[in-house]
Amino acid sequence: MKKIISISLFILLLSGCSTLTSPITEYKIHTQIAKKSFNKNACSNKTLKISQAFASNSLMSLSMKYMQGDDKQFAYSESQWTDSPNRALTLQILKSLKNTDLFKSVQISQSISKNDWILEINIEDFMQYFSEDFSKSYVKTVICLTLIDSNSRGVVATKTFSSRVQAKTLDAKGGVDALNKALQDVLTQDIDWFSEMCK
Repeated sequence: MKKIISISLFILLLSGCSTLTSPITEYKIHTQIAKKSFNKNACSNKTLKISQAFASNSLMSLSMKYMQGDDKQFAYSESQWTDSPNRALTLQILKSLKNTDLFKSVQISQSISKNDWILEINIEDFMQYFSEDFSKSYVKTVICLTLIDSNSRGVVATKTFSSRVQAKTLDAKGGVDALNKALQDVLTQDIDWFSEMCK
């Protein structure tokens, strides 16, 4: 009997020391990238290397941020990214260009292969915004692409792409869904730009 009481007290003490914490929900940046074919073009014999995207510090971590109004930034306490936005967006741009036949080949930045062109990516905005009273929410995706000639180091072309999408729900999930849609819009724009440039 004493043994049972001792075990019960021990379990009670252990349970008193434990704390309950809310689980962290992780979200992934992804888009549905369809295969797109183009006729033989001026870029068909060019090889392209995708550089790791440049971004602000807030887009280089797993922390999921949002803005209230124009100047207040906060982090979701129970939500985060599975991969940092700068890495995830670099991968999405790589996948979208690989899914076309615009270039002879498209390589990741770690590739040791010699390439004709290098694509620099600057993420200017990738954020969920709330109105001051938290009654509305939208997201903005703004990405600048610069094509560099590997030999001359000169700029071949540069363009900024942007998309703004209303969030359907006023939470992290609503923001992620809208950001993925805005990113899909931007990827469609940049593929169209490359196809025009390569004519």
